Amino acid sequence: MNVQTVDFQSDSAGKQFAQSLHDSGFVVLKNHPVSQQKLDCLYHAWFEFFQNNEKQDYLYDPKDKNGTQEGYFPLKVSETAVGASSKDLKEFFHVVPGAPLPSALEQDILEYREEILQLGSTLLGWIQNNAPLEIRTGFSEPLSTVLCPTASLLRVLHYPPLSGEETAGAVRAAPHEDINLITILPVSHQPGLQVKTLRGEWLNLETSTGELIVNIGDMLEKASDGYFPSTTHQVINPVDAEENISRISIPFFLTPHLEFFLSDSYTAGSYLDERLKLLNR
Repeated sequence: MNVQTVDFQSDSAGKQFAQSLHDSGFVVLKNHPVSQQKLDCLYHAWFEFFQNNEKQDYLYDPKDKNGTQEGYFPLKVSETAVGASSKDLKEFFHVVPGAPLPSALEQDILEYREEILQLGSTLLGWIQNNAPLEIRTGFSEPLSTVLCPTASLLRVLHYPPLSGEETAGAVRAAPHEDINLITILPVSHQPGLQVKTLRGEWLNLETSTGELIVNIGDMLEKASDGYFPSTTHQVINPVDAEENISRISIPFFLTPHLEFFLSDSYTAGSYLDERLKLLNR
């Protein structure tokens, strides 16, 4: 599997970026416009948030009828990946504009959210402009214009250290694919992310602090008729005591407006509804 590391500033960045996503569903970006200092501040601030009982003040509402799924999700209600038998070993916070946020964290995380939305539109333009003609012209709308800020999901994840009392077989994030168009993920300070190759082997991504990981989601695989594959990935448990520390991760799942046609059979909205029903079984 050829996951390329692409220099965002390079004249050939768009071509290399799209090629890596076609080959593997993943790409690593360096020299991008997102400040590492800003990311380090976010990591530190949200780590402190997850250590504090204040997080209970933002507990998600399981009776929410609007589907916004905002706020704090504790370990006991963590996700179970399709096909997995145990909940993931993680807690997380969904950052939704207009929903309650800790005042000390609000400005920085919302500014980051806007920055990544803009970057995402640029990257989606690279994807379309560097795809083969039959793929490029097959999208129902220009990809650089379809992102929906309210449908896109910014999630701050905390994988706590393992206590030794976890359910047998439980992992930080079981093998899964993302539902959305693309996901933008700053490289974490701790290891654990693995990508599944076409031969069924698990690959540790070669990354460095300050880089961004971008991967294809199921919606873009469907909209590109499989040209850009949505690749299975996971977050494994720490392999030794040195790695058994908290891991903060801030993926942004970029999603189109819900009327965007993925195929003759699906809009983004109908596909999202179908996938969420599977997750909530």
